[in-house]
Amino acid sequence: MARVVTSDRRPGLDPLRFSQPLGGALVFLGLAAAMPVMHGSKGCASFAKALLTRHFNEPVPLQTTGVTEVSAVLGSGDDLVANLDGIRAKQNPRIIGLLTTGVTEVSGEDVAGQVRQYIAMMNHTTPEGAPLIVRVSTPDFAGGLSDGWSAALRSLVTTVPFDHADSDDYPGSRSGPGTGSAPETVAVLVGPSLSAADLDELCALIRSFGMAPVLVPDLSGSLDGHLAPSWQPTTTGGTGLAQLRRLDEAGLIITAGATAAEAGVDLAARTAADLIHHDHLSGLAAVDRLVTELMAYSGRGPAPEVRRARARLADGLLDTHFVLGGARIALAMEPEALVAVGSLLHDVGAEIVAAVSPTDAPVLATAPWDEIVIGDLTELEERALEGGAELLIGSSHVRTVADRIGAAHLAVGFPIYDRLGSALRTTAGYGGSLRLLVDAANRLLDHHQADHRADHRPGRHDVREHPLDSFDQLDVLCQESPC
Repeated sequence: MARVVTSDRRPGLDPLRFSQPLGGALVFLGLAAAMPVMHGSKGCASFAKALLTRHFNEPVPLQTTGVTEVSAVLGSGDDLVANLDGIRAKQNPRIIGLLTTGVTEVSGEDVAGQVRQYIAMMNHTTPEGAPLIVRVSTPDFAGGLSDGWSAALRSLVTTVPFDHADSDDYPGSRSGPGTGSAPETVAVLVGPSLSAADLDELCALIRSFGMAPVLVPDLSGSLDGHLAPSWQPTTTGGTGLAQLRRLDEAGLIITAGATAAEAGVDLAARTAADLIHHDHLSGLAAVDRLVTELMAYSGRGPAPEVRRARARLADGLLDTHFVLGGARIALAMEPEALVAVGSLLHDVGAEIVAAVSPTDAPVLATAPWDEIVIGDLTELEERALEGGAELLIGSSHVRTVADRIGAAHLAVGFPIYDRLGSALRTTAGYGGSLRLLVDAANRLLDHHQADHRADHRPGRHDVREHPLDSFDQLDVLCQESPC
């Protein structure tokens, strides 16, 4: 059990934290024909959109209601109605995710009441073409990306009405496995640590036991890097509204990630489904537990390809521990990803000399090393330098820290803008865990070879004092600004 401490300094000089609205927007980007809308000031979504576009290298649909100085004081209800009407007329989404920001939260407006009135009016005038509107409270002055993801996922599973009118798009039914009819549906609520490639592997694993997974959200269908046949103003894939309306027919709910835990409890309370929770799916023990649970539920044994993938990971653990065993590694990620990646590296004997999370979360206490700090990148730099870190794992923002202290860097997390294929990077499942271990070991080997060729490795006296000195202008521009 790790001890979670909070940094004494104000974490604003070199921030690691991203806002709640950004995390909430990611959830709606994993739904089909959806439009995330930030209810905030003009330009409120621009920084988030820049980060998302650079990370995924894809066009990202994201709107703002454009609250002005006057409407922020006198009331932004008219702005909200006008913008929702405009979005419905121009983009025609099936789902609208309305995310509050600091401006609308601090002004004290009854956004929930305004949305209820708008939905009532919309259902009265255009009941057939009315989109599902999900309101989420995401003040950007509190919490972070993971908190926004959790809030959006909870609001989604508690707001969506269960309606079985659209059955064609649904992958399965309530018939049990082995009955000879359609495969039983499994609702899989996922956290932000899983990439599109991770989600593909998770779906393949569940299908191998004769069940049909429905991912909520499904970024592997919307932001996986596919080339859409034509441009459309909303998301080009993901979980459809018809699938969401039939989640009550799922016989099993799996929460894949600590961030999705509360949403899983909420959905289970609305259905008669069994609930299985996993804080993460990285490492042999974590995936073995999921496979064991799927075996017990389905009555089937693991498929040959699952056994083969497990054998490869077992061999990879042996191979990589010769490189990663005893290696000094520093981590800076969202809570769920931090525990997942750190636990996997701990399994092969790596020494976690620094672990920094932007926000607190209950999952942090389950980490198998000594301490986790709630802080920023400046805190990471100081602790990594003090611990003699050889490898830093985190987003592209962490690369600058690694360069300053003379350590290697492995890009994992959000955002990644200096490498291609962020949606294809993996950390979960048998295959994903193996690829992460191999990538970390190879990165460390490359760094050691470069060190041997170099005459001097930077030490504490070589590090520049100001942590923003070597940032280029674009990096600073794309640090998210609160609305």
